[in-house]
Amino acid sequence: MRISTFRYIFWLLAVAQPLAVLATHQVGGQLEMRAVGDVPGHFHITVTNYLEDGTRGAASQGTSGTVGIYRVRDNTLMYSFTVRQTGGREKVIYANEFCAAQRNLNFIVLTYEADIQLSPNTYNDEQGYYMSYQTRNRNVSINNVSTPDQTGFTFYLEFPSLLKNGLYFQNSSPHFSPINGEYICLGAPFTFPFGGTDPDGDQLRYSMATPLNQKGGNNVNGGGGGNQNSLSPAPYPELNWLPGFSATNAIPGSPTLQVDEQTGQLTVTATALGLYVFTVRVEEIRNGVKIGEVRRDFQFLVIDCPPQTVPDPVAKFQASPDQQAKTMCLGDSTLLQATVNADWNYQWRRDGINLSGATSSSLTVREPGEYMVVVSQKAACSKVGNSENLRVIVIGAAAKLFEAGHLCATTGSVQFTVKGDDDVTYQWYRNNQAMAGETADSLRTEQPGRYYVRLTYNTLGCKVNTDTANIQRSAAVQALIKSSTGQNRICPQDSLQLQGSGGSSYSWEIDGTTVGGSEQYVTSKPGTFVLTATDFFGCKGTSPPVAIIQLAPIVVTLDSIPDVCGPNNPVYTLVGSPSEGIFVGPGVMGDQFNPKDAGVGNHQITYTVKVAPECQGTVAIRTAIVAPIPTIELRDSLTTYTGNTFSLNPVYTGEPTQFQWESATFLDNPNAANPTITNIEKDITYTINVKNKSGCPVKDTIYIKVLARVWVPDAFSPNGDGMNDTWELPGIEAFPDAIVTVFNRWGEIVYSSEKGYKNPFDGTLNGTSLPAGLYAYAVRTVPEKPILRGSLMLVR
Repeated sequence: MRISTFRYIFWLLAVAQPLAVLATHQVGGQLEMRAVGDVPGHFHITVTNYLEDGTRGAASQGTSGTVGIYRVRDNTLMYSFTVRQTGGREKVIYANEFCAAQRNLNFIVLTYEADIQLSPNTYNDEQGYYMSYQTRNRNVSINNVSTPDQTGFTFYLEFPSLLKNGLYFQNSSPHFSPINGEYICLGAPFTFPFGGTDPDGDQLRYSMATPLNQKGGNNVNGGGGGNQNSLSPAPYPELNWLPGFSATNAIPGSPTLQVDEQTGQLTVTATALGLYVFTVRVEEIRNGVKIGEVRRDFQFLVIDCPPQTVPDPVAKFQASPDQQAKTMCLGDSTLLQATVNADWNYQWRRDGINLSGATSSSLTVREPGEYMVVVSQKAACSKVGNSENLRVIVIGAAAKLFEAGHLCATTGSVQFTVKGDDDVTYQWYRNNQAMAGETADSLRTEQPGRYYVRLTYNTLGCKVNTDTANIQRSAAVQALIKSSTGQNRICPQDSLQLQGSGGSSYSWEIDGTTVGGSEQYVTSKPGTFVLTATDFFGCKGTSPPVAIIQLAPIVVTLDSIPDVCGPNNPVYTLVGSPSEGIFVGPGVMGDQFNPKDAGVGNHQITYTVKVAPECQGTVAIRTAIVAPIPTIELRDSLTTYTGNTFSLNPVYTGEPTQFQWESATFLDNPNAANPTITNIEKDITYTINVKNKSGCPVKDTIYIKVLARVWVPDAFSPNGDGMNDTWELPGIEAFPDAIVTVFNRWGEIVYSSEKGYKNPFDGTLNGTSLPAGLYAYAVRTVPEKPILRGSLMLVR
């Protein structure tokens, strides 16, 4: 797979630009998390950033950043903290600095660090947690990613719950040595040590993965603007591979870029020029179960190395040129000497890692390891030559004290072991004093102090002291029981929550019987409670016994409250039992109920008594009724005619429920709110007596005048003398719907009344006096009666 001509020309131009132009981008990096070991949950966090060096690159990276910790189960942000730059910006060492400079491969390492304290009781979710550090942005010249200049980084690390079965789960993430500066020669086999070590001895499993992009806010171009370092939860977007590229084909080759699952060593024989990014997932395995994960990002440049003679250096021990290995005591040194050639560049490595400043033909070493020298032509970008490995064995370098166990306040023990060779003797020391008879490779102690071992290696007589372990007793576990109410009593028909403290796991006893095992215990029964608390180290403490009693229930009563008619009534004293309770409700002040303050209505009054201040009250309820005073809207009198049937239609307020009419004559129902008067025959007076359900009374009276007929006069004289000026019809008031019509001799209507004949005929039409003479009339009283017709003489 070859890159296109355009992309190849663009890439050649990009890598040939001055350093200040390109030095703006992130190259790779990873997160690390190391348990400090002094206090459970104390961790040292390291963010390793590999950057292109240069003015703009340095300016784009500040001296601090932000890391977020999230819960895997639901991506909840648990904690965010600041990591700050420590030390200088270390240069990434290349074996052939000439070629690195020529190709603008000028990288630095920027390290951010922080110490954090996490509570094991908080970080106890069995699905674990992850932390992320997000930053931007990548190099525009990258050849396997779409829009790389708008693609950022997410460094990702997973870690397990800090508690397992109530005990602290000690764990550190994998640790990684500094990365060598390397380029890949086209068509040449290439290997690269990309693995790490695990401080806890966990198995590490390596695999290729797709790099993660920055989530949100990255979209920046060439480093201008945008969010340099942001916080956001997973899932994190993956970068977009160009067609033909993938996690397992990040660098095209035969074979493509691969990683050894066990060692983390990268291998590739590249078949295409370009700049390529990749990611290795490092999974942490303990007892066959994955407990964590780290992702490492980096990038390699594939160049076409000119066909130069490859140097073939030879490295030897100066004092022992025929040996491939040398053994010496800790603190001694030996000199390594390589073939001297004035045209060569030298770079010494220990265990595959370039050593800073080790660029001469000789090297003085004091540390154990596999040493080799990498040699390249001084003024050519060519393939490098490697010497054979020289092994340096330092007796006592591996002498390290291991400890297991813990000293509680009064119990516990610590088991020490030391790593040594077969031909060695041991002497244990406590507080700088030799311990009599303690000459084995292990020691169990129940005493605090400062311990170390002096190892004497019989072969060379080397004497080496291990590191010192300072063992102290932890403070006594203070198991305490506290109730949620602050009182050691259970309210009636309730339960009591007991809160344990002092440990990371708990065991409860009630009257000598073990129950429950969490931090909280809820009881609805009395008894004597004892709590055993166990801390992160397995140390135990027992609480003093706590007696919990049960409070007896009480019966609460509230005397009935009499109804009152209207708010203008005296204040009423409320009576409840037992005493010392609290009355609550509208119009209530203390034990007094004021109808005026309450107002008209049905008011709920409660009386609450608590058996103890922390308990829910027992409540009695009554209703105080301030009833409205009823009212009646009823005419004082009316006139009707003999035999009429009608209703009075009174209007009531105040929610009346009882009705009594006096008298009952002509009524269909004297107890109805609106009875029907049937076939009335004579004048009569009715009285209505009303009460509502509270007994509030009211009454009203109506007089009914009954007329037998309407009398129609046959003449009237509208001459203005004040006598008979209008045509009056006595008895017409008994017929409120009556209509009167007057006609002239030609049958034309000269007068027509509204209902009830309220404005009698006055002998005019439209304000003009009608001539004297004979006029006809028609009087309609009710629809079921015949119309009265006749003649009327108008006299002037």
